[in-house]
Amino acid sequence: MTSITQTAGSVASAARLLPALDLSRSPGPRLAAMAQDRTTCIQESTFLSFTVRHHASISEIDSADWNHLFEECAEDWGYFRACEIAQSQHFTFSAVAAYRNGKLVAAAPVFRLDYRLDMTLPERMKTIGNWLAKHAPRLTRIPVLGMGSPMTEECPIGIAAELVGDERQQAVKALIHAMEQHAAAEGIKILAMKDVTDRDSQWVDAPLTKQGFARMASLPIATLPLPYASFDGYIQSLPSKKRTDIRRKLKNAQGIETELRDNIDDVYDEILELYRATRANRKASYEAFDEVPESYFREVMRLSEGKARVLLCRLGGRLVSFNFFIVEKDKLIGKFIGMDYDVARDRNLYFFNWMEITRYCIENGIKNLQTGQTTYSVKVRLGCKLKRSWVYFKYTGAILGPLVRRIAPRFSFEDADPELGSLAGKLDYLAPDA
Repeated sequence: MTSITQTAGSVASAARLLPALDLSRSPGPRLAAMAQDRTTCIQESTFLSFTVRHHASISEIDSADWNHLFEECAEDWGYFRACEIAQSQHFTFSAVAAYRNGKLVAAAPVFRLDYRLDMTLPERMKTIGNWLAKHAPRLTRIPVLGMGSPMTEECPIGIAAELVGDERQQAVKALIHAMEQHAAAEGIKILAMKDVTDRDSQWVDAPLTKQGFARMASLPIATLPLPYASFDGYIQSLPSKKRTDIRRKLKNAQGIETELRDNIDDVYDEILELYRATRANRKASYEAFDEVPESYFREVMRLSEGKARVLLCRLGGRLVSFNFFIVEKDKLIGKFIGMDYDVARDRNLYFFNWMEITRYCIENGIKNLQTGQTTYSVKVRLGCKLKRSWVYFKYTGAILGPLVRRIAPRFSFEDADPELGSLAGKLDYLAPDA
């Protein structure tokens, strides 16, 4: 399943229009009636054959309308609404949408943050960035409006199945137009599309380039293909030395008890403590993009309609790790893991979690395990392939815009990640169409 999906669109939910809106250009009587409800503020305009809007919240769009654009995606309306409710300290969430004849035909989540420009610099240059951040913060932190989400690893854009050929590219242009209008109203100079997959870049690259966007390599997504009939089949697919190592580590984990849950209210404080411990042990920091609001796990599980689950591991009755993930038809998306590191080192909890989740996928016919954008050295040894992804960006200033487009692609998140650098020449990237 690609991150840019197609399906039938449907009618959008009620919301208010700006007072100055020319209602003669609205797509239908229902939308005209919406204009009378002045409880929220929506920016609306026309672009090509679409009516486009920036919605201050995804809650202004009907959940069924949104999900029709993202069929079988676990990161659906409920997921993005949960991210909003969790109230990030760094991000403001919203959405852009395109309508035709009253139907929602394209949509995407949007986020705003104050971005630290030196985040993509190599480690050797971080001292300069830290100095500037302390003494001249306005030179390093600037507002950015991004399409996608800091809480996903692929840029989610829904496009109706009825839009074919050039209409798909026109729909993306329409969503970008809605972003540009909102950015101009907010005085934001930089627009971005976060983590566009290699597959999607094949058809969005041309229209984005024409609209002045450049791109740089984002962190690749580690994915474990699981075409195995049994868990033992997966183990046998690994090199003999690795199989021996895994068996030894699993033996060390004897005594660990597991439980699969779709409710974590009674263990929430313990889960937060384990997550904080894991975050403190991370090898690389990506500033605001590392943030997980403390109510995130609860809200996602509450609104996921059973798609969000957690694997709990206990030793002697005490919770020592959790693995939070989301399940869709043919893919399990690993979101976050938390561990007691004293136990983790002694009992090889990371490997134990990996094997339990892999076993779960195989036993339930799930063919792909998406394992994220961290700890690449371990994941590659366990059989993961990497999906390339890209950040598209645009600086709208007339003077600096061309300069940014020329210089910025020379830097990348890939270059900034120490593990990826150490694995140079050993990485196995999936083909764009995989």
